[in-house]
Amino acid sequence: MFKDFLFAGLSFAIVLMIGVFAYQDINAEWKGYQKTYNEKLAVVVKDPKIATRPLKVDQIWNGALNRADRCTTCHVGIGNPVFEKEPQPYKTHPNLLGYMSKHPFEKVGCTICHEGDGQAVTVKATHKIVKHLDRQLRTGPAVQSACTKCHYDLYAESVYWPEAPQLMKGISLARELGCGACHTIKQLGTISTLAPELSAMGSKTELAFYLVHDFSKIKSHDHTFQAWEFEHFKDPQKIVPGTMNAKDPKDRVPPTIMPNWGLSDDEASSLTVFVMSLRDPKVEAIPRQYLPKVASHDSFLQYRN
Repeated sequence: MFKDFLFAGLSFAIVLMIGVFAYQDINAEWKGYQKTYNEKLAVVVKDPKIATRPLKVDQIWNGALNRADRCTTCHVGIGNPVFEKEPQPYKTHPNLLGYMSKHPFEKVGCTICHEGDGQAVTVKATHKIVKHLDRQLRTGPAVQSACTKCHYDLYAESVYWPEAPQLMKGISLARELGCGACHTIKQLGTISTLAPELSAMGSKTELAFYLVHDFSKIKSHDHTFQAWEFEHFKDPQKIVPGTMNAKDPKDRVPPTIMPNWGLSDDEASSLTVFVMSLRDPKVEAIPRQYLPKVASHDSFLQYRN
């Protein structure tokens, strides 16, 4: 008798689980976004059939970059200029007919610039802070830090890109404040041993950064590479006060020697974008055919040698 009840109970549990999975699949978050987009598009093009077209996960697979991006499953209107004034996730990608025309989605995908998890299809697993990710999603000005994965010439003093103003300001500030006097920053041609080398900081994973940085003084609840760098630029001595009061002399570390420049939030954000832009080409592993044909690039390929 007990075995019969056990069998019945387990059978019911299995059926219930199948039902839950089926319900979740039928009511998947991304399906709602696609359905709404199709309805909007049907009105725009005056074709009612579009409103009822099948829903599917949309994936951009790029073998050369070894990545799969499903971002366009929800961001359905990202390549449609008609949706420029729509809210997210239906909104057209900024500057679609400008610099984005040279970065077609089918060639570069999404996470090559925005990072994050390109295979997830829920807001929870892709937006805001997702703890398991090697690199958090970059949005707004922070995404400009990805430009230097391919465009090494952006560090040249003669180059200015209006499409990446925050990055350009960060590079200019780094020169103006003399960051290279203490840090080795190969992209700016500086060599120094007074402070940690920054040349490949942007290629570190979130975990690698977290393991060697103290987050106990960070005000933000987001314990990320970006949050730490921003607050460090705002008040270096607060974030790295040292441990000179430690009982054991071996544990005593002096506070950071980095000056407090009294930076504005915008200046601190610009320098944060700059530090995140400092990439190691060997880690990023961008195929040579993706690099722009710019003669000055060769001088920025020291990591390859």
